[in-house]
Amino acid sequence: MDVILQILLLLIGAKLFGELVERLGYPALIGEIAAGILLGPSLLGWVTTNETLEVFADIGIIVLLFVSGAEMNLKSFLERRNVAVTTAVAGVLVPFGSGILLGYLLNFSQAEALFLAIALSITSIGVSVRMLVDYKQLNTVIGTAIVSAAVLDDIIGIFLLGILSAVAMQGTTLAGDSLSAGILIAIGFLVLFVLIAPPVLRVIFDRARKTETHEMVYSVALILALASAWLSHMAGLHYSIGAFIAGLILGDRIRHDRMLFDSLMDFGFGFFVTLFFASIGLLFSFTGETFLSPYIIPIIVVAVAGKIIGGYIGSVHFLSKAEALLVGLGMTPRGEIALVVAKVALVGGIIGSALFSAVTVMVIATIIITPLLMKRGFVWAQIRDRESP
Repeated sequence: MDVILQILLLLIGAKLFGELVERLGYPALIGEIAAGILLGPSLLGWVTTNETLEVFADIGIIVLLFVSGAEMNLKSFLERRNVAVTTAVAGVLVPFGSGILLGYLLNFSQAEALFLAIALSITSIGVSVRMLVDYKQLNTVIGTAIVSAAVLDDIIGIFLLGILSAVAMQGTTLAGDSLSAGILIAIGFLVLFVLIAPPVLRVIFDRARKTETHEMVYSVALILALASAWLSHMAGLHYSIGAFIAGLILGDRIRHDRMLFDSLMDFGFGFFVTLFFASIGLLFSFTGETFLSPYIIPIIVVAVAGKIIGGYIGSVHFLSKAEALLVGLGMTPRGEIALVVAKVALVGGIIGSALFSAVTVMVIATIIITPLLMKRGFVWAQIRDRESP
């Protein structure tokens, strides 16, 4: 089928399903993923993953994280760095340890257990941010804690992916110059970007606002988002890291121009972000091997419980118990990085197709389960607040 027609069908289906789900009181992303499952290879087979869709999906997560970074207050973000660090560390260590233990109980090899631990450790910042935007919680204490911890989670996840890549290339040997070099490059990029990018991005943006072409500032904002994402990717990090930091840096300027901010929101959520979430549904597989796998239920249970417990432990010292629980819930979804980890492990011969399929189901399940849990969690927290003396 023609790729333009596939995009058209996916966009129409995602918007219709998203609207339906939102009217039921849940985030639109659930309906968008459901549209991908329906139209994808698992059911109707009208839309398949291709290079064009993958590019649009990448742009979607770049725009999502850039706009989300711009919507957040940089000062508040930095003020909550302590809760972000402790939550990110606990939110990785608990699922990682749980993954190792589960791998042992399921009689996995050491390499398979390592893969599972890594896949369970990484929060999807894109899904978490979209969920918080839908619930209008992005700029709350809970939202800031979830997003900042998820950003650090992704960075830790990239390092863990480097370890897994080394395992795939060198057998079970974790030492290697390529691994050390990759980690140093990623750290070096983050340090330089945080130090150099703020004045550079702000000067470029301010000069764009002085031009006579009225759409120039809009174009420059997108150029800076894409350029930051590309630099992040070249340093071995995910696109989303650079885009999010760029959004944080330019946030005060973008929010000041409400027309610009609304235009960026419409640009992202009207097309690219929708395609990103719909493309997740295309990865779902309704095969006998997938659903008969004995790994699926244990992996999903450990995935959900590990993040909730880790997020709670990491943030309860700084927040109330109800808020800490919501932070743990908000860190539950896995996403694109976990799928990349699975693909690296499969191609490298570390895991087989059964475990790959089980982890793919876990990723989609956590993306769908988390908004449902968060909705109940916010209602529960409001009830607790009203009942408190």
